[in-house]
Amino acid sequence: MRLNRSMRSGFIGLTSTILWFMLSSVPQPAYAQNSPSPTQCDQFGDLLDYGIIGETGFNYGNNSEINGNPIDGSGNTPTPDGQVDTVDLTFPPLNPSTFPSAQTGGPDLTNATGIAPGSYGTIETDTRRNATPLVSFSGGTYYIEELTFNGRNSTAELAPGDYFIERLNLDNNSYINIVPQGQVRLYVRDYLIGDNNIYVNSNGPVSDMLVYLYDNAYVNLGNFNEGGASNTVINFNGLIYSPYPSTSVTLGNNNNYQGAILTPGTVSVGANTNLSYSPEVQDDVYQAIGCEPTASIHHLRIRHSAAVVSCYSAVIEVLACANASCSQLYSGNVAVDLDAGVSGPTWQGGNVSSTSGQSATLNFVNGSGVAGLRWTAGGTATLSAPASSPAPAATTQCVNSSGTVATDCSLTFNTTGLVITAADGLSVIPGQHAAVNFSTVLRAVETNTTTGACEARVSGDHLVELAVECTNPLTCQSGQVYSVNGSTVALNDAGSAVNYSSVNLTFDNSGAATLTNNYSDVGLLQMHARLDLAAEPSAEAGNINDPSTTLVGTSLNDYVVKPHTLTVVALDASDQLWNATTATGPGYVAAGEAFSMVVQSRNAAGNVTPNFGNEVSPVGISAGFVSMAYPLPADVNSDASKLALTQSFSPSSTIAGAYQTDGATWLEAGTVNLQAALPGNDYLGGGDALQRPASPVGRFYPHHFALINSNLTNSCTAFTYMSQAAVGLDFLVEAQALNGQRLRNYDNDGANYASTAILQSVARNTPTDQAVDAFATRWQATLPEVWTAGQLLTSTTDASLGKRSDDQPDGPFEQVEVGLQVASEMDARDFPASAKTLVTLSGDAVPLTGSVELRYGRLVVDNSYGPETENLPVSLRAEYWNGDLFTTNTLDQCTGYAPTELAIVSYIDPITTSADGAAGSLVDGTIGTSPLFWQAPTGTPAQGEFIFEYNAPDYLEYPWQDADGNNFNDPRAFGGFGLYRGNTRKTTEKDLTQ
Repeated sequence: MRLNRSMRSGFIGLTSTILWFMLSSVPQPAYAQNSPSPTQCDQFGDLLDYGIIGETGFNYGNNSEINGNPIDGSGNTPTPDGQVDTVDLTFPPLNPSTFPSAQTGGPDLTNATGIAPGSYGTIETDTRRNATPLVSFSGGTYYIEELTFNGRNSTAELAPGDYFIERLNLDNNSYINIVPQGQVRLYVRDYLIGDNNIYVNSNGPVSDMLVYLYDNAYVNLGNFNEGGASNTVINFNGLIYSPYPSTSVTLGNNNNYQGAILTPGTVSVGANTNLSYSPEVQDDVYQAIGCEPTASIHHLRIRHSAAVVSCYSAVIEVLACANASCSQLYSGNVAVDLDAGVSGPTWQGGNVSSTSGQSATLNFVNGSGVAGLRWTAGGTATLSAPASSPAPAATTQCVNSSGTVATDCSLTFNTTGLVITAADGLSVIPGQHAAVNFSTVLRAVETNTTTGACEARVSGDHLVELAVECTNPLTCQSGQVYSVNGSTVALNDAGSAVNYSSVNLTFDNSGAATLTNNYSDVGLLQMHARLDLAAEPSAEAGNINDPSTTLVGTSLNDYVVKPHTLTVVALDASDQLWNATTATGPGYVAAGEAFSMVVQSRNAAGNVTPNFGNEVSPVGISAGFVSMAYPLPADVNSDASKLALTQSFSPSSTIAGAYQTDGATWLEAGTVNLQAALPGNDYLGGGDALQRPASPVGRFYPHHFALINSNLTNSCTAFTYMSQAAVGLDFLVEAQALNGQRLRNYDNDGANYASTAILQSVARNTPTDQAVDAFATRWQATLPEVWTAGQLLTSTTDASLGKRSDDQPDGPFEQVEVGLQVASEMDARDFPASAKTLVTLSGDAVPLTGSVELRYGRLVVDNSYGPETENLPVSLRAEYWNGDLFTTNTLDQCTGYAPTELAIVSYIDPITTSADGAAGSLVDGTIGTSPLFWQAPTGTPAQGEFIFEYNAPDYLEYPWQDADGNNFNDPRAFGGFGLYRGNTRKTTEKDLTQ
């Protein structure tokens, strides 16, 4: 039998409160372009009844399951219940029928983002030079020769559109995400292949990813190493379809696949494969390919009370059930004939379109219609639905007013009895809120069989027995209290013997007593009442007593007490409630990581309502984005698109009064406000919760940091002097989610995200660090701490490797590499261990691109002598320690000089001179053609000597010492005008210039 593809109404158990209204329709996914014809939709419907078909062959490994059912047997399709069957079906053609190969080809792109629609050659990701392996598309129609992922953790972000791709080649841990949400259709000419741990639309709706294979094309994906029973992450979510017998689909071990695979070729899945193909998935896929849902009525269900006082109308509801459990309703137009089974009753109101005696016709849509049945004279009616259009496939069922218990379809109209109504004494009791007082009226009445009016049966004070039955959920919870006028009333499980509690009530002249009710829990309830009346004189004959009697009755309807407040609360790893944090306190989970959360119900006193989650059919709870709680202001793109629910909410097994999902992800940093929602804003037909506040969940923090690009540069092209704060560091670091998406809320510039990461740099010599080099203390770099929209951009030229603390020369260090480390981050976030490939004595780090050469340098001036009639040239050069001795640094083309840096330290002879010349830069480490000089002396004496020095930059100073033991840091030398005196000062001269 074909599985039903009707729209789901989310019906759980409507109360009479809304029986007069139509059920709201469920929004449908956007239809794909070029919708199939009606005939083709029928063919797709036949295929989708099974979901997984490899018509030429279906192969499966050990412990593989579908919908939690072990796959067993032989054939070409594992039916949704797990039993393998054999089918022979028609596969509609692709549209377009041939792959447009002539339109592919064009530019090749690497790590490109925002790719516009058009034709391309190879589009690839690349992790070399620490690049982020990401490509993104702006959406539309694309013709691509090849999409290739080079490197682990590569990501393609596809905006909605059609992608005609000849070949897709995915590396390990690759992601294909749909950003923003919408439908993507991949048309594959040759293949879609991937290594292990491939994620395709893992966090999106199943209807968003459609993969179409042309003739001889194939899909071959490796193992999902994180799969299996311990991990519920869906790693492939969508449809794979082909009409060609030459195609094949192969999945490795442990894959978690949600959706359909349909091919006249072969399908093979490895061991421990979990296939998810629920009726909801079936419907979503069917509509995603562009087909309207077909509809049928499985059976009709008549919902009615067991008895009513005949001066009231009994509310009869007819449900057009789309499946056996009636969890889905038929959404189209329905005409149903109803019959009371005996003459006397009359039909009226609601959806009644025509009546004839005991029969009536109801016309309704969206699965539910109501009518009133009245029988003033009293008696027992037997309800039936002898005809319906469309005709149901199965026989009609009758259920009690709770909608949960089968009945014999009989309804008794009593002329005397008790009835509990809304506060007006006439209407059904509307939905109420947990722990909030609400008024009802208990009436003790008898029917005036002439007028049909309700007349008082009693008045004054009476001791009345009251009881409340939990009809949905079926069990009342221990510790919960139902009170009437301040007195506790016994709670009873559905169908059990009724225990009553006595309450003193005062009836007015109309036989009505007001009840002030309060219930601490939630659910669908029925109130029972019993009143014993002693024999008393008859109103018609005073000398004859009316016999003693007991009046009984129930509430006019099963009424709903609904949640007062629905909140969304995250769970920690131990399934305990997590209190959200913002700028302080521990973080929750990383952005993009799956987390668990519950929607919890509380009453007006703030206490949990434990029956929430125990309903006969689970309530279709959901939760959605409202706003950001932190940081504020948040990025403008912090919206609903960042929230994904890969698993629906179901009753929690660990948290009282809650529905839970373990498949939620949030793809941003910060704390998000989520709001719970009931399907159609309705709980069991009683309406919405009174409060559904924005509930903070988080703090979500970066999963990791990624180095996007970097560059390391010397101060002088080929080298940098030690202690020269001039090494260039340029890099861009990004805070990312698990899937590599940038976290724009990680921002301490404009978004006030507190305690963002502070980075530090470390250095090492190549090939290995040596402790004696003390790089850990000598390397210095000041890095900025300002993150903007999830990025830390650095461009600094003040990094340096200091000289040894004793100023002794060492080096040269010809290939110094620099890496980044996280010095501090409030949630202990870091670079991935796999990225920290630079091993240093200061710990592992993420390497920057390039290296620098560090040299111990100094400036030297030579002794200079000349005639007193000419200027005296100054010789200045840069030297570096080559490991054995100081030698001229011929690579120095950068160090500047100027005559203003020359100064006389002391005069040996009293002459008058001053420094002069032109400023410039060293050439090959020397001053070149001597543009610095001492002017020829003026005055007398014109001959003499002096000691002078050059004011060197700090990093080119040196611990000099002359022959007398005097220490100085700037280079010194002797200068002399006139005849050179000989060797009397030679030792001293040598000491000054070495």
